Amino acid sequence: MAVVMNFTEKYRCKQLDFERKTLQELSLLQIENMIHDTFDQFMKPIVAYQQTITDMCLDYAVESFLLGASYGRFGYYGETLETVYYRSQKRFKTLLDDFYDFWMFWLYTDDMVNESVYMACESYLYYWWKEGFEATVRRYRLRLH
Repeated sequence: MAVVMNFTEKYRCKQLDFERKTLQELSLLQIENMIHDTFDQFMKPIVAYQQTITDMCLDYAVESFLLGASYGRFGYYGETLETVYYRSQKRFKTLLDDFYDFWMFWLYTDDMVNESVYMACESYLYYWWKEGFEATVRRYRLRLH
C-alpha cells in the first residue's frame, strides 16, 4: 500500500520553514528604531502602556514583513513591485485596518490626528512589506530559498 499524504500538513511545514528562514534576516533593533521614529508622537499621551504598544507594533511589522516575503517570488520572476503590491492589496488592507483599529483603541483624538495615525500606520506597514518583498527576491537570486 502507498502512503497517503496530507497536503495541507505538507504545505504548512513548507510555509513554516520558509518563514523561519525569512525571519533570520529581520532585525529587532531596526524594527524598534522604526517604531520610535514613526509612532513616538502618538505614544506621548499613553506612556504607561508604551511597552504593550511597542510589542504590538513589532508583531504587525513581522506580519507585514512575512506578507511581503510571501509575494517575493513574483518579483523574482519579473513582476514589478507595484504589480505585486496591488496583488497583495486585499491582505495588506486587512492588516492595515487591524493595525489602525489597534491604535484607535489607545488614542481618543479628533479626525485630523486620526488621519495622521492612519497614514503613519500605512507607511510603517508598507515599509516592512517592501523589506520582506526585497529580502525574498534577494534570497531567490542567491538561491537560498
